[in-house]
Amino acid sequence: MATNLYFSQSVKSEQDLYENIVIESLKMYGQDIFYMPRTLVAEDKIFGEDVASKFEDAYQIEMYLENIDNFDGDQELFSKFGVEIRDRATLHVSRRRWQEVTFDHSSSQSRPNEGDLIFLPLSNQIFEIMRVIDDQPFYQLSNLPTFRMEIELFEYNDEDFDTDIAQIDQIEQDYAYQYILTLFDSAYDSDALQVGTTIQQSLANNVTLSAEIAKWNDSSNEISLVVYSDSI
Repeated sequence: MATNLYFSQSVKSEQDLYENIVIESLKMYGQDIFYMPRTLVAEDKIFGEDVASKFEDAYQIEMYLENIDNFDGDQELFSKFGVEIRDRATLHVSRRRWQEVTFDHSSSQSRPNEGDLIFLPLSNQIFEIMRVIDDQPFYQLSNLPTFRMEIELFEYNDEDFDTDIAQIDQIEQDYAYQYILTLFDSAYDSDALQVGTTIQQSLANNVTLSAEIAKWNDSSNEISLVVYSDSI
C-alpha cells in the first residue's frame, strides 16, 4: 500500500520554511566564523598530503558551535614529547548560506572539504575539518538543510596564508620557518621592503627563487624571508 497522498513530507513550501528557520536560528545563536578552502600546490600522490598548501581566501559565515562546556577530544595531553593540545569541536552550517557565501567568491566547491580550515575568532584558533557529515539531521522533511563538521585543532606546518585577514596571516609571519638576511645600505630600496611583498632572486640554470617578506627591521637592516617549496 502506498503512503498517504494527503500527508507528504516533500512539500517544497514546508521544506523552505524549515530551512529558513534553521538559517534564522544559526544567525541568532551562531558565531561569525571564517572558512578557508585549501589550495593544493604539490600534492604527494603516495602519502596523500601537500605540505606546501595555500590558503588564499577566508569566507565569513555564521555557524553554530555544538560544544557547550568545553572542547571535545583529549585536550591537554602530556606525552614523552611534551604537551599536545588536541581540542575537537563540532560545527553546523546551513547548506544554502554556505553556497551563497562561497559562490559569491567564485568558489566551485559544492560542500566543505576535509582538510580545509576553520578560523574560530572566539578562541583565536585555527581548526582543520576532519569529517563532513551531510545527512544529519536525517531527512526530517525529506531534505538536508545543514552540514555538520567535525574539526580538530590545526598544527601549522609552513602553509602559506594570504587571506587578507590580519589575525590569520599573522600566524604565518610568527611561526613559518624564516631565513634572516642582513642587507647593505646600497643593496635595497627601503620603500619596497614591505611585509607581505614577494621578492625574487635569479640563480644558475634559469632558476628563480621567490620568497615573501615576513619581517623587516630597518634599524638593523635585517630581513626575514619565508621561502616556499613551490617557489623555484
